[in-house]
Amino acid sequence: MAVEKSKLNLSPKLFKLPKRKVLIFGGLILVMLISVTISKTMPLPVNVIALQTQDFSKGFTEEGEVMAAQEWPIFNPFEGELQSLKVQNGDSVKKGQVLLEMNTSDLQYQLEGLKSQLQSIEGQRLQSYKRPNEAQIAQQTLLIQLAEKDAQAEEDNLTRMKALYDAGSISRVQYEEAERTLERAKNLLEQQRFGLQLIYEQHQTSQGTELYYSHQKKALQAKIDQLEDKINKASVIAWQDGVIKDLTLKEGNVIPQGQQIMTVFTNEGYKLESFVLASDALDVNVGSLVQVIQATSSGNKTFEGTVDQVAISAVERVSPLGLKENRVKVTIQLAENAPKVVLGSNVDVKFTTLEVPDQLMIPKTALFPYQDGDAVWIIREGKAAIIPVKKGLENDSQVIIKEGLAEGDLVLQDPNLKELNEGKRLKEIF
Repeated sequence: MAVEKSKLNLSPKLFKLPKRKVLIFGGLILVMLISVTISKTMPLPVNVIALQTQDFSKGFTEEGEVMAAQEWPIFNPFEGELQSLKVQNGDSVKKGQVLLEMNTSDLQYQLEGLKSQLQSIEGQRLQSYKRPNEAQIAQQTLLIQLAEKDAQAEEDNLTRMKALYDAGSISRVQYEEAERTLERAKNLLEQQRFGLQLIYEQHQTSQGTELYYSHQKKALQAKIDQLEDKINKASVIAWQDGVIKDLTLKEGNVIPQGQQIMTVFTNEGYKLESFVLASDALDVNVGSLVQVIQATSSGNKTFEGTVDQVAISAVERVSPLGLKENRVKVTIQLAENAPKVVLGSNVDVKFTTLEVPDQLMIPKTALFPYQDGDAVWIIREGKAAIIPVKKGLENDSQVIIKEGLAEGDLVLQDPNLKELNEGKRLKEIF
């Protein structure tokens, strides 16, 4: 009986500690229930957008390079050594000023050699032409003179014979004999003259020989003219007033023909060159406004430009990722009030290809899939509500809402809040 009593006396002590734990656990549950109840009854703060009509725009952004509005590349006129460089990068030059001189010593040697060849060809031509013997010419000339005298004497005799015939002093036979004698004297004179001509013709060069030497001289003269033209171009001058840039060569460098040596540009404005995808170029028109974004240490600067030219054909260019793309060069004229830019620097060019005024737009991130379509969360009478919508045009960040929303609606920016559900009380934050 003593043992049983001791057991009975210990049992109350054993149940005192569990009661305390039960009380503590119950208190915690009560606190949690109260906090949950309070949290459910408290409105959920959310970021919202008050819908208003705005102008919708769509386009794309490409990189552009700043260039002078007017510039003239200077090319090497012929292969050779850069003998004298008269300017440096940044120098101001005047129209007609000498910029550089190429070494022409080799050209001068070649020119002298060609002139000597030309003289040699002329000497060979003269040597092939043999003058007739002077004694033979003198003899034939004397025969001609005698024949002329005989012809003249016979002509005078015929005149006398005619007078006598008319007076009846001689017969007709005698008169006709005098005529035949004059005719024979004239024929002899013509024969002697033809003889002199034949002497000269026998000593003339053939037509083929003259043609050969003529073409040889023309070919040499063409080479001489070409060398003289190169020598005249050895001093390269500025075609316009401007400033020098892109000069990397030094005196003594051997430069191939046609290589660009430098560029002369004017300080009268700047332009941009941007290469856009061929598919995007179809929507870019001359005269369209673009937005230029220039990164600086104090933040981005934005200013306007105008499309000046769109190339008629695409060229193949390699993208930063190494992909070959067909792109079209677009030239953009900067506005007169554009901020200072640096030649050769890169800027972002935002092209606008479509503008639609007075549209209801929301961020694309505010949409979420709903019943085979799209929907947004809005605040209606202080509570969350799901509204199905119909989308329209969209750009990189925004989308036009064609149906489902009205101006003044409060649209939640984040549709993925954990505590968000229909009927939940909300507190808007703008």
